[in-house]
Amino acid sequence: MDAHRVNAPRKLVSEEIFGEVEYFITHKHDELNRMFAYIRKIDKYEEDDYGQIYFNRFGSFQFIEVIGIDRCVGCFKIENLFYILDRERI
Repeated sequence: MDAHRVNAPRKLVSEEIFGEVEYFITHKHDELNRMFAYIRKIDKYEEDDYGQIYFNRFGSFQFIEVIGIDRCVGCFKIENLFYILDRERI
């Protein structure tokens, strides 16, 4: 990427990921404030016959810029699977 170039524009990658927010932090650099979320990602998820997303475990932790958070979803557990309630998929 362009990490070695000081004034390179950001190249945002758009991908749909799900995770659980652990906490938020703000960072000020060159008079510019940014907010980040430290999330526990869901690395692998699947879709059942009814279109509901489910997974069996959380994955690694990652910082993401809050501008990249599109919506909030809910999770609930049935036996050993976690289901994601996403209003956009209902």
